[in-house]
Amino acid sequence: MPALGANCGTPEEIKAAQLRQFHYQLQVAALNCRGDDPSLPGKWGSYIHHHGGAMSVNANVMRGYFTRTGKGIAGFDRYNTVLTNRESVRVHETEGYCEMHRTLFDKAIAANGPQLIALAGETVGKPVDIGLCTETKSAEAATEKKSKKVATRAE
Repeated sequence: MPALGANCGTPEEIKAAQLRQFHYQLQVAALNCRGDDPSLPGKWGSYIHHHGGAMSVNANVMRGYFTRTGKGIAGFDRYNTVLTNRESVRVHETEGYCEMHRTLFDKAIAANGPQLIALAGETVGKPVDIGLCTETKSAEAATEKKSKKVATRAE
């Protein structure tokens, strides 16, 4: 696992990367699957209406990540292009892609902010090209170990 720096993120940045990737999955599905399901562009509009503010916050977190890692706004733009291009290929290689994303749209539209972040994490898993930083993992492990000690003493 990388140390804090080049291609690793904090837990907040990892969640933001998952949400960004999920966002582009929905966008690509809306464009590529509209022949199979003409309702998808409308669902995309509903998704944007419900979560546009969250996606603005998400973009700010991601810009912060790319600035912190020295890649700047150009790196963020390239990252978005890579996500979209990879998803555009995946749509043609994945059996049942459109059906799968039809249900994801419904879940995404119905979700509140924290639920959307959780859905993105479940759907995406490890985000493209960004891992959790070693220092962050070590700090989380130490905090968890300390919490377990405190809980054991309290019993």
